[in-house]
Amino acid sequence: MARVEWPIEVVYGAPIPDVRWVRLAPGSSVLDAIRRSGLLDDYPGLDIRARRVGIFGRFAALSDPVKAFDRVEIYAPLPEDPKEGRRRRAAVKSRIPRKCGAGSDAAFRRCVQAVLS
Repeated sequence: MARVEWPIEVVYGAPIPDVRWVRLAPGSSVLDAIRRSGLLDDYPGLDIRARRVGIFGRFAALSDPVKAFDRVEIYAPLPEDPKEGRRRRAAVKSRIPRKCGAGSDAAFRRCVQAVLS
């Protein structure tokens, strides 16, 4: 009898996403898929226990089972807290006077540089 294996997609959300396909036996876990993909060997600094993982955008545990054609995702940490990023952008935007909006792009850049310096 032929051995059944399911195709599973494994994605690492690095700065340049890395996508790999593996074949696993039914009943395999998320961790099995990640190990089989070879991502842990290719990214030695990748600590899988410190990262969030998911299946099709929903958080999952490393012990959760995978099904045929699942997409296992290893999420990269956010480079900046979203709240802090919005606050920082709002603070910069509030310092730019409305008069900077009129005119050419070059005039706008000069106006913004003058305000921010």
